[in-house]
Amino acid sequence: MKRLVAMLVAALMLVMIIPQSVYAAEKLTPSGISYDDIGTEIDAYVKEYETGLVSVGTCVFDESGIIYEGYYGYSDIENEKLADEETVYDWGSTSKLLVWVSVMQLKEQEKLDFETDIREYLPEGFLTKLQYEDETITMLNLMNHDAGFQESMYENQMATEDELYGSLEEAVKVCECYQAYHVGEHTAYSNWGTALAAFIVERVSGMSYVDYVNENIFKPLGMEHTSIGMHMEDNEWVRNQREELKCYGRYAQEEYNADYGVCHSWVQLYPAGAAIGTTSDLAKFAQGFVATDCPFFGSNETRNEMFTATSFHGDSDIAENCHGLWVEQFKIPTLGHSGNTGGCTANLQFDPESGLGIVVLTNEPGETMFSTGLVGVLFGDVRDSELVKNNPVKEHYDISGTYVPRRTIVSGYGSALQYSYGCFFATKTDDPDVFDMPLTGGMQMIHIGDQMWLQTSENGAYFFTYESVDSDGNRQFEMMSTDMVQNNQHIYGIIAYFGFAVFGIACLLILLIKGLTLLIRKIRKKKKTLTKADKQITLQQVIQGVSGVILFCLISVLGVKGYAFAVFSCIMVVILALVSLVNGIILFKNTWRDKEIGKWKKTKQYIWGTLMFGYVAVIMWFQLYDFVHI
Repeated sequence: MKRLVAMLVAALMLVMIIPQSVYAAEKLTPSGISYDDIGTEIDAYVKEYETGLVSVGTCVFDESGIIYEGYYGYSDIENEKLADEETVYDWGSTSKLLVWVSVMQLKEQEKLDFETDIREYLPEGFLTKLQYEDETITMLNLMNHDAGFQESMYENQMATEDELYGSLEEAVKVCECYQAYHVGEHTAYSNWGTALAAFIVERVSGMSYVDYVNENIFKPLGMEHTSIGMHMEDNEWVRNQREELKCYGRYAQEEYNADYGVCHSWVQLYPAGAAIGTTSDLAKFAQGFVATDCPFFGSNETRNEMFTATSFHGDSDIAENCHGLWVEQFKIPTLGHSGNTGGCTANLQFDPESGLGIVVLTNEPGETMFSTGLVGVLFGDVRDSELVKNNPVKEHYDISGTYVPRRTIVSGYGSALQYSYGCFFATKTDDPDVFDMPLTGGMQMIHIGDQMWLQTSENGAYFFTYESVDSDGNRQFEMMSTDMVQNNQHIYGIIAYFGFAVFGIACLLILLIKGLTLLIRKIRKKKKTLTKADKQITLQQVIQGVSGVILFCLISVLGVKGYAFAVFSCIMVVILALVSLVNGIILFKNTWRDKEIGKWKKTKQYIWGTLMFGYVAVIMWFQLYDFVHI
């Protein structure tokens, strides 16, 4: 008996003196890295790609707490200020997770129901642009981004601070989107839909959204260095620190590098993307999802419910969204949300099974080398996943064609933008499973499994996409933020769109040359008699030139300059189209009747008359005349 006791004591002492790292070393990330080596691997990855580095703040965590925290690069290159634990970054769309956690809290308190039409929670007559009024829209549709809303025409994504609205209710009202699709028909990522959900949080809780998040998320988690207010009014320290952050663009070709300065992104629909804070604060929020006792909810059952799938890819059992948490495919699936602003990129991803997760923040917009690449360091490559191994490529086939996003403006004023923004073309290569995407910076579509593809980016990052068929029988690729639907007829719209734009530029140049010629003639005191047809042609060139300017404004801000601009420019193109129609009729009539002009001049006038009618046809096609859907 004494011998047994002695052996137990010895064993206990041995356990006590074994370093904790031995146990940590037994835990591996999905990519095969020992937890002890996570920092070393991240250091090595950053060093490998440091030519494209501005700054990165990152935290790796699990259910027990922070495993690794690191900062790299400069928050202000000119002043050689290194990024550190006090550097704040924009969260961008990662802010949406604050909305969905708030929604789940209210659902747990039985103040929200996921089967109830959201109109029950809104003021009477609040939604004014529903195309399918008899279809029920639930909170789950807002969380899945499949309520049918097209992109907002009125959210000014280049707003200055004084262009922010006075309240969330006002912002949601002014920026309301037209419902272009049936409920549940397409995934079409919606900032407006998320802001609408946040407004419902206000209505149900009886608190402003800013106060609700601060009281129910930030304070319980000790997030003292994060703001969600439109003006950062809820955290003066964050507002001051944000002035210290400078933003940059860094590219493989140095001539494209850019310095953006402080580069504030003032978000009118602020719940969808206005959170700003330190890396460690974002890590506190992220770790809350996997903590042993979830701090967000009264019961872990609510957390487990949030992790269950609410939408799937096609007819498969591959989850796409879990109550607002997007499912990303690496060697294992992760849950989370990424985000972008005009100056920063953010990513938050975690594995709900092991509790391992990571947050990454950078002061570079549209950055993927670190914000996506570091996630891959932990979670591995989707091509090594069981999902791909169990569903190999069964046949080679051609996916060449034109693909159009559902996250766009497809109906009403501004619908011309669908021909310019977000489309991609797939073309064959020598490899039957690889398709190039010309005009997108070297991107490709790579067939990796049955109905599964990777869309690569120029810097080597990749994004999982699932092939399915839409309700009209068209091939589509389901991506995180939008379904991309094949429409080969769209190429004619694209040609017309860019032809319209190029012709507008040409007309501006012609008018400039005419103006200079007129000035020279005036100086030389030489006169030239202009015929009525010459004046009509000049008028049409003015019309095309003005339209080109309007179109440029639409493109430059993704169709958004605010409500006043939308209405004014819509009225302008209607007037210009009517003038062009009358102008064309008169020109054709006079040219037909004039028997004295030569063949060349008559041909020129007929061509211009045709272009006048063509202008009207394009305006009708692009629906820039349509007041109903604005």
